[in-house]
Amino acid sequence: MKKNIEIDKEKGTVTVEVSVSKRNYVREPLISFRTKDIALLLENEGVNVGVCIKSDTIYNDGRSPQTQGVWVFKLKSSNSKPILKPDTPIQAKSSQETSSLTNVHEPAKIKSKTKTSKKRK
Repeated sequence: MKKNIEIDKEKGTVTVEVSVSKRNYVREPLISFRTKDIALLLENEGVNVGVCIKSDTIYNDGRSPQTQGVWVFKLKSSNSKPILKPDTPIQAKSSQETSSLTNVHEPAKIKSKTKTSKKRK
């Protein structure tokens, strides 16, 4: 497997080119790369990437294997903050909202059924 990682900080992109050799014999391993594999590869290399702009799939098995592929990812900037949800005030419930429809203040008596199993002889 040959890989080439190019980081373009002006455009904010990461370009990854991967090529694998064609599988000629049964004893040679099957190799395939998808976008999630390349994202994991970049993470192991220490490159923080975001959204995939251009994706590809390569594999080395079959009559016409696709052995070269190019992926383009958007580079995560360290200055950007994670998107937070807006704060919503929690309103206290009034006594009318908390009362039940039946106006019973004691809990319902619910018995749980126990399952009995028959033993085989």
